Amino acid sequence: MPPFLTGGSKGDYMQEKRNFSRVDFKVSALLQAEGEALKGEVKDVSLHGLYLATDQLLPIGTPVEITIYLSAAVEPVVINVSGTVARLMPGGIGCSFDKMDVDSFAHLRSVISYQGGDESKAMAEFAEFVVAKSKHD
Repeated sequence: MPPFLTGGSKGDYMQEKRNFSRVDFKVSALLQAEGEALKGEVKDVSLHGLYLATDQLLPIGTPVEITIYLSAAVEPVVINVSGTVARLMPGGIGCSFDKMDVDSFAHLRSVISYQGGDESKAMAEFAEFVVAKSKHD
């Protein structure tokens, strides 16, 4: 099982072999769960999840609503995602993504393509994810 699900070190979490490109990306985000709101800074993100630096923690398995702020304008551009707390580390939370709307996906794909430099790879990874998910549902 991957270290981010079983409790490996942060180094293991960042080094482990992934099915999705993970890119460094520093923006503010808000996690909402069980009547709590946690603020933090996204440190890295993929089409499958993110690592949020925060002093507040939630139990593994907690369903969360994630809002990633891409701009600080009066009407900010945001990515809205439903996810699950997958990993706890000192100083942060790893969340996996479960659902997102089409606009949020487009914004996330753009972020990953721009930061990672390869839009075709991001699209191929998403297609693989959709196929794998449809086999499990």
